[in-house]
Order: sequence, then C-alpha cells, then structure tokens
Amino acid sequence: MDSTSSNPSQGSSGLPPSASSHTPLEPTVGPISASESSEFPSIAMPQPALVRQDTVEAIGPSTDLPTPLLPTGDLAAKDGHVIIINLLLTSTGTRHPYKIDEKYLSKRGVTAQAPDGTFDPFVISVYTLKELIWRDWREEWEPRPSSPSAIRLIHFGRLLDDKLPLKDCRFSEHAPNVVHMSLKPQDIVDDEDNAKAASKSSIRRGRDSEESEVGCRCVIF
Repeated sequence: MDSTSSNPSQGSSGLPPSASSHTPLEPTVGPISASESSEFPSIAMPQPALVRQDTVEAIGPSTDLPTPLLPTGDLAAKDGHVIIINLLLTSTGTRHPYKIDEKYLSKRGVTAQAPDGTFDPFVISVYTLKELIWRDWREEWEPRPSSPSAIRLIHFGRLLDDKLPLKDCRFSEHAPNVVHMSLKPQDIVDDEDNAKAASKSSIRRGRDSEESEVGCRCVIF
C-alpha cells in the first residue's frame, strides 16, 4: 500500500493543508529611508495670518441699541475712569458709541492727569475732545471740516465752550453722555480763523512797540 494514501491528513499534493493554503502577508511598517522619503514631496503648511491688535474703532458705527451702563464699585476701580459718549449727529440722526479711557488717550498722545497724578479723562478740554473726534472722523459722515473749530458740541442743551474741561460740562462717569454734534458753515469758520489771526497779530505788534519804547531816556545838557 502506498504511504501517501494511508495518511488521511495529507492532501493530494503530499503537504499538510496548513502548508498548502495561501495566507496573505500583512505589510510591515518601518522607518522610511532617505531615498524613499525623497519620492514624497513635502507639503508647505500655510503660515497663520498676522492679526492686528489695534483694530477696534475709536468711534463705533451707528447703532440703535441702548448703551450699557458703566460698571460701579470694584469693577469701576479696576477699569479706571472712563467716559462713554453717545455722539448724535444732527445732520443724519445717527448715534455712535464713543469710549474715552486711558488706553485710547495714550494712543492719541493726550495726557489727562488729575492734580494728584492719577489718570482722569474729565480734565481734558472741550476743544481737545473736538480734536479727537476730528482725528477719528468716520468715512460715512459728511466731509470732514478743515479744522476741529468747525465742530459744535451740545450737551444738556448747552453749547460747550472750547476752553472748559469736561468735568465742568456735567459729564457723567457712571452713565452714557448724549452729545449732539453739528458743523459750522465753512464761511463762518473762515471768518473766525481770520479774526483769531488778526487778534494775535495785533497783540504781537503791541508787545513789539512796548519793547521799543523801553530804554534809556537820558537828557544831556
């Protein structure tokens, strides 16, 4: 009897079934050599865009939402003195939020110190406020005037004087201040500027004449 036929565990090929079956080999993952890595081009990752920190507008866009009240107590002491203005344009009826704090004034090069040396935005004059508004003039407004002196500011029904500090104009530290803004006609602005220039010129001539009269007035006999 043939020895191959006497063993039932062997197949027709004479090998065990486990040896004759084709089991797929799993791929082996290993380190990629330098030659292989050169076949795959590197992908350049985009750099993150630079974000400007100073993107907040000084005078905000027009809004109909109510302006929130300023913090009081410990929160107010932490934030420091702040003036919140609702700038109301009489020509269009639009209202713009305007926040004046230490950070804003320092960026504009404006010093606001109380007699004790602490920061106090209420010591700035009305004309300084006009200069700030003039510098941060919004594009959607009417054309910017030639100088800040063309701006009229009205608060509590009172036309604000350029020389007064804001603390003398009934500005509140704990609530938004509604300020109406309008512009003088250009011809009036020109007349006022000419009058100021003429006044300065006359004062200068008066001082020069006084200096020329001062001297020795000795009489020799």
